[in-house]
Amino acid sequence: MSKQFSPSFLENVSKKAILEAGQIAISFKENIIVQYKSENQPVTNVDIKIDNFLKSFLKKITPSYGWVSEETSDDRSRFKSEFYWCVDPIDGTRSYINKKPEYTISMALIKKNDPILGLVLNPETKELFFAIKNKGAFCNEKKIKVSQNKDISSSKYGISSSEIKQIKKYKCFNQDNTIKMGSIAYKIALVAKGEMDIAISFTKKNDWDIAAADLILREAGGCLKNISGNKTTYNSRQMQIDSVLASNVVLIEKLCAELNECKK
Repeated sequence: MSKQFSPSFLENVSKKAILEAGQIAISFKENIIVQYKSENQPVTNVDIKIDNFLKSFLKKITPSYGWVSEETSDDRSRFKSEFYWCVDPIDGTRSYINKKPEYTISMALIKKNDPILGLVLNPETKELFFAIKNKGAFCNEKKIKVSQNKDISSSKYGISSSEIKQIKKYKCFNQDNTIKMGSIAYKIALVAKGEMDIAISFTKKNDWDIAAADLILREAGGCLKNISGNKTTYNSRQMQIDSVLASNVVLIEKLCAELNECKK
C-alpha cells in the first residue's frame, strides 16, 4: 500500500526537486555530450544526469511510489503501486542541444491512470507551471487560464519544426500564425497560460511527454485529446499516445471535426 502524503507536502517536495533539476540543466549546458538512442532520438549526458537526480530525490522521499521516465528502463513499478512518478528529464532535447530556450523538465504524479500533480519547468525562461487536481493551474504562483478564442483561423498554434509540412495539408490553419517550438510539454503549458490557442502534434508521444502538461491544461480550463477526438489514457502497457491536440473546450471540438473531415 502506497503511503499517502498531503498535497502541500507533495507540492513542496516536487517543486524543490524540479527547480534543482533545472539548475543542473543550466549549469551543464556548455558541457553537453550527445549520443543517439536511434537515428532521430538524441540523448545527452544531462538527460541522464537529471533523470538520476530526480529518481534518487523522489524515491528517497516517496519510496513506495513507482517510477517511469524516458531515460529509465520500465521496471513495471507503476503497476505495483497506487501512485507513480512519470518524468521526462528533458523534453525537447534537440532544443537543449541547439541552445534554444524552449526545452522543459516535465514531472507528473499519477494515481493509477490519472495525473494528480503536474509540473513543467522551462529553466531558461524561469517559468514553473504547476497544478494539483481540482486546485487550479499556476505559472510562477499566478493562476492561469486558457484563451477563450473560438475561431480556428485567428488562433496561434504551436507545432514542432519537423511537422510544419504536415500542417500545410489543412486549410483551417492560418499559416501566418504558426509558432515553431520543440517541447510538446511547453507548447501545452503555453496553451494553458493563454499565450497560444492550440498545441498540435501528429506524431506519437509517450506518457512522460504530456502527462504533467495535460493536468496543467485541464486545471486551466482546457482539454487534450488525440486528433481522432479521444481522450488520453495513461499507464497503458505501451504508454503511447498517437497524436496530441490541446486547446480550449470549444476550439478542440471544432478542430477535431475539421481535421477528421480533411482525412475523408
